Amino acid sequence: MHALVTGMNGTVAPALASVLRASGWRVTPWDRSSDPVDDRAVVERVLERCRPDWVCHVATGSPDWAEWIAQWCGANRTRLMWTSTVSIYADSTPAPLGVDAPALANDDYGRYKADCERRVRGACPSALVPRLGWQIGEAPGSNTMTDYLFRTAREKDGIVEASEAWIPSTAWLGDTATAIAGLMTRGAEGPFQLEGNGAGLSMFDLATAVNRKFAAGWTIVQTRTPAMDRRMHDPRVSMGQVRDRLAVGG
Repeated sequence: MHALVTGMNGTVAPALASVLRASGWRVTPWDRSSDPVDDRAVVERVLERCRPDWVCHVATGSPDWAEWIAQWCGANRTRLMWTSTVSIYADSTPAPLGVDAPALANDDYGRYKADCERRVRGACPSALVPRLGWQIGEAPGSNTMTDYLFRTAREKDGIVEASEAWIPSTAWLGDTATAIAGLMTRGAEGPFQLEGNGAGLSMFDLATAVNRKFAAGWTIVQTRTPAMDRRMHDPRVSMGQVRDRLAVGG
């Protein structure tokens, strides 16, 4: 199988590419430096040149780019995987967030992703759309919760404030990549919720566990704000759990 993957300079795409390659897939990165994404003719030329079995659109980019890819995939019977996010939901929407929860985002990023998802699913109804939470990486240096915590500690002299009342949607990055690849392999279609925090670990729990795992030596200060539960739920998806990855008991 051959996958054309966007976003290879980001967080999720390289992890997904690694899992696919380990399973025998051929992976072609989309190189924006040579193939710009703001010209529909160029976008279609890349797709025609590669003729992949799957397009994995993981990169952040314009809604037009996402829609052009989806339209081409729909017209050419090519499978499409496009990554959405828990951010399409309002903070006030009660958890657990099921696959049919209304997309009423609070912020510009969530509204942008909801617009992209609407366009992608409209142009290519067979698209696989995994919705992701905040990823936890193996090390700092990428756009993950791990990196956020290390950066926060640097900026605040080793102090990290974390709410015991905030239960984030999150997952171990490698588990997310494995789950996406598994959905692709089984030919899944439509939206799926990829949740790795079924145990309901708070941000305080997670910060404490990351601190311990990396022997970071931070001082974790427990707070009560923000207070919200952002967990998604989807019984159709088997996901590794951050509780196990971070060896959190209880």
